[in-house]
Amino acid sequence: MLLLASLIELMIYIYALSLLFYFSDCVSRSVRSRRIGTGLLGVTGLLQFSVIVVRIVLENRVPMFSIYDFLFLFIFVLTTAGFALALTQKAEFVVLLLGIVGFTASVLNEFWFSVGEHAEHIGYTQQLLLILHVALANLSLVALTIAAVFGILYLFLYAMLKKKKWNDTIRRLPSLEQTERWAHLAVLTGTPLLIVSLLVAFIMIVAQKRWEMLFDIKGITTFAALAVYGLYFVLKRTRKYSGFSIAKWTLVGYALVIVNLLSNAFSEYHKWNGG
Repeated sequence: MLLLASLIELMIYIYALSLLFYFSDCVSRSVRSRRIGTGLLGVTGLLQFSVIVVRIVLENRVPMFSIYDFLFLFIFVLTTAGFALALTQKAEFVVLLLGIVGFTASVLNEFWFSVGEHAEHIGYTQQLLLILHVALANLSLVALTIAAVFGILYLFLYAMLKKKKWNDTIRRLPSLEQTERWAHLAVLTGTPLLIVSLLVAFIMIVAQKRWEMLFDIKGITTFAALAVYGLYFVLKRTRKYSGFSIAKWTLVGYALVIVNLLSNAFSEYHKWNGG
């Protein structure tokens, strides 16, 4: 059963990574992200197939007669269909949506139904998700902090150039174009991380039916920050707004991230998770 648990754990992690790269591609077109996401989706499908084969060998039967088995087969077929679409069609948004459904179903299947001892299995799955959630949230915070630093630097450079103040310090700083590009890359990295982290947290709430957590201050501030970064990408894509305006929205989003971080003292979410 250790092999089975390890395969399922690895499958969930790689599935999450695949979603991460597809989010990145859908937010800002990236052939590289799409290819990596597709490759990881293929690996996810292979791991799901491996789980089925291992269970056939261990149990000497085709696993398809329980709710868990039914959902696992459904998820495997869904993953395979998404992978086939990714290879044959320009359908990255469809593949992303199928991936979200498949990933959510995978986690809920591990929570609500199990192939082994239920309590032990649920505890293991919850720990796995907590690790994934915290790791993604931390990486997101790092990336968005970098974006905020470049946003501040952009506003500073913009102000100095507007006032025509040019000195050795200004010469040592990157150009406005470089600063804007690096800030955008950091936001482009941090936002998908935040989305997948939020998705994992949402799945945990749904799995344990703790609906009141959806109205917790931490959840509300996270959604608010995500909305601001979503608006950032909309404004960026329209090309109707200056780099100065975009930089300000970067800082507004980061301010909400900091509020979200400080809300830990008032939130029940991490107390509920034992954090």
